[in-house]
Amino acid sequence: MCWIYSYGSISRVYRSSPDLKVIVLDDIVLRTSNLHYTYPDGARALNGINFEARRCKKTAIIGPNGSGKSTLFLHFNGLYRPTAGAVYVNGAEITDKNIDTIRRTVGLVFQDPDDQLFAPTVRDDVAFGPANLGLSRYEIETRVEDVLTMLGISDLRDRNVDNLSGGQKKTVAIAGVLAMEPDIIVLDEPTSGLDPESTTEIVEITEELTAAGKSIIISTHDVDLALSWADEIYVLKSGTVYRSGTPREIFGDKKLIGETKLRFPTVTKTFIEFKNRKILDCTGCTMPRDVLDLVDGFDKNEHVHGRIDVIRVVRGTIDMAAICSAVRNRDFDRIGAMGTASKAVAVELGITCDYSTDVIQSAISAAVRGLNVLVLASGGMADLVLSRVSERNTRDGQQIECEIIL
Repeated sequence: MCWIYSYGSISRVYRSSPDLKVIVLDDIVLRTSNLHYTYPDGARALNGINFEARRCKKTAIIGPNGSGKSTLFLHFNGLYRPTAGAVYVNGAEITDKNIDTIRRTVGLVFQDPDDQLFAPTVRDDVAFGPANLGLSRYEIETRVEDVLTMLGISDLRDRNVDNLSGGQKKTVAIAGVLAMEPDIIVLDEPTSGLDPESTTEIVEITEELTAAGKSIIISTHDVDLALSWADEIYVLKSGTVYRSGTPREIFGDKKLIGETKLRFPTVTKTFIEFKNRKILDCTGCTMPRDVLDLVDGFDKNEHVHGRIDVIRVVRGTIDMAAICSAVRNRDFDRIGAMGTASKAVAVELGITCDYSTDVIQSAISAAVRGLNVLVLASGGMADLVLSRVSERNTRDGQQIECEIIL
C-alpha cells in the first residue's frame, strides 16, 4: 500500500510499514484511551486522559501549570510509556515493535529548543533526523534544503545554533522535525518567550503546515492564541481532561474559566463588557474569536464591498510573468502575502506588501471598507483564504467576492 504526500513541488511516495498493522481511513490521527502515568517517585501526572486529534486540524491543549500538558505530549510519540491505558497513532497502538515508525509519523518539538538543538550548525542540526533514518546523502541534503527554503531560513544554514535568537531557534527546531516528514506535528508551548513578530511567524508556519496536510497539536498558556487559532481545544486540570470543545464553547463557559484558573482572552473580555454595559446589541451575535469578529458586531451599516483575489504560489510551478501581469492589470488597493513562498515571490518581483501578518483578517477588513485586495498565498493557504471569507460571508451576511485567479 502506498500514498503520496505533496508539499508544493515536493512530492514523495511512501509505503505503509509492516510495523503498522492497522490502517485507519477516518479523520482521527492520534488518540489516547484512559491514559494514566505515574512518575517513578510516585507522583501521578495523568489520570485517565481521553484525547483525539483530527487529520489536518489544529488542536490546542490548555490548562494551568502542573495540569499534565508536557507529560501528555511525551506520550504522543512514545518517549513516555503509559502506566495504564494506551496511545494510538493512525489506529495503531504504540508498542515496542512499531516505535520507530511512530516516531517518523509523530514529530515532537520541545518547549525549550535548546533541549533539541545540539549540532554545530543549523544545516547539521536539521540533517540529524534524516541521517538517522538511514537515507542517502542526496536525500538528506534534499530534505534539508527543502525545509530551510519552506520555512524561509536558508540564510541561517551555516549559522551556529547557539548564536540564534529565540524565534530562530524555535524555527530551526521545527525544521529538524519537518525534515523527518511526519504527518503529525506536536509543539509544546511553541510561542513561549517569543516577541510578537516571532510569535506571528511561528503561528503562520503552523497555518501553512495545516494547509499542506499536516495535523498540528500545541500546548499553550496563550488563551488569545488558542481562541483565534485552534479548531478544537482540550482543557486539562490535575491530569484529567476537564472539557473539550470548539474555541467558542470553551471560552464562552464562565464556570469553566473560573474552575480551571484560566483567563478570558482579551477579545472575549471586551465582548462580555460591551454586552454587560449594553454597548453592543448582541441579539443573534456569536462570541468573537478575533478583533474583526468583534467589530462586525458593532457594524450594522450596509457596505459596498471590495473583492479579494487570490494567487496560489506553489514552489516549482511559479509563473512570474503571470503574477506580474495580474498585479499590473488589475486595480488592487492592498496586497498581502501568506507563507514563505509567497513572501519570497513578492520580494523577487519587487511587490510591496501592505499585509504580511494577519493577512486574511486584514484583507477582509479592507474589503468591507470597499477596497480591492490581492493575496499571494502559498499552496493550500489559498484555499484557506476562500474558506475564511466564505465563513464570514455566511455568518455576517456580507457579500465579499473572493476567488483564486491564478
